[in-house]
Amino acid sequence: MEVSVDQEFSPDLNDNTSQAYRDFNKTFWNQMQKIFAGMRGFTFKGVEILSLRNGSIVVDYLVLLELPFSTQLENQYEQAQTTLKEALQNASQDADSCQDSQTLCFKPDSIKVNNNSRTELTSKAICRRAAPAGYEEFYFPLEEATRLRCVTKCTSGVDNAINCHQGQCVLERSGPTCRCYSTDTHWFSGPRCEVAIHWRALVGGLTAGAALVVLLLLALGFWAVRSGWWGGQRLDRSWDQDRKWFETWDEEVVGTFSNWGFEDDENPDKDKNFYVALENVDTTMKVHTKRPEMTSSSV
Repeated sequence: MEVSVDQEFSPDLNDNTSQAYRDFNKTFWNQMQKIFAGMRGFTFKGVEILSLRNGSIVVDYLVLLELPFSTQLENQYEQAQTTLKEALQNASQDADSCQDSQTLCFKPDSIKVNNNSRTELTSKAICRRAAPAGYEEFYFPLEEATRLRCVTKCTSGVDNAINCHQGQCVLERSGPTCRCYSTDTHWFSGPRCEVAIHWRALVGGLTAGAALVVLLLLALGFWAVRSGWWGGQRLDRSWDQDRKWFETWDEEVVGTFSNWGFEDDENPDKDKNFYVALENVDTTMKVHTKRPEMTSSSV
């Protein structure tokens, strides 16, 4: 709301920490309490000054009200606005009250109701404001005769509420979900905690699974050992065969060498060595190499 006080504006009123501002705020609050308290249709909770400005003293302020819920809440709000404005106008026309130094004199023609910051009063909007930050989309209104309940799918007694069976429904940022219980004899699981598993059966199944894993590991290790051993045998056998193709020198006979690649059971001369007759080579023969000459050719 807005109202002008018939009083000279001082620069100190621009500072909400000054003594002048605090004194004015206290006087204004007490006077509004006398005017609005005890009115029918709502409960007056106080006022909050938004700003003070020059023009006598122009006060922009909020009136804090508590209205009982009904399906006609919008109409109740409109009626409360009218009641507040009329009550303040009646008080401003009481000239005798302005003689008291502790009482502010209001200008009747300055009383206004501003709807610039009006709050949406639909049931859905109220529930979204009442919900914790980040969970607004999961709350919805449940209208009863004399009250409004803001509920979720975890609220018991609500249509289509989540049944968690052997668990509890909790609201997380991703939405309603079930947290399953466990007892001395059973463990519950499933999206709705509908699956009951006996602890003995669970332990037995885990034990059997662990034993199976151990057996598989032993079998794998045995196979790996055998594979490595047979591989070594193949490697030794292959080396034993391939080394026959290497040429080795016979240190006792100069000029001879043996080629083990020719050794086989079908070769009758497999134990004989090749012999190179070096004594037939004429070592006194001179070798002449013609010097290269350059020739030119025309193209």
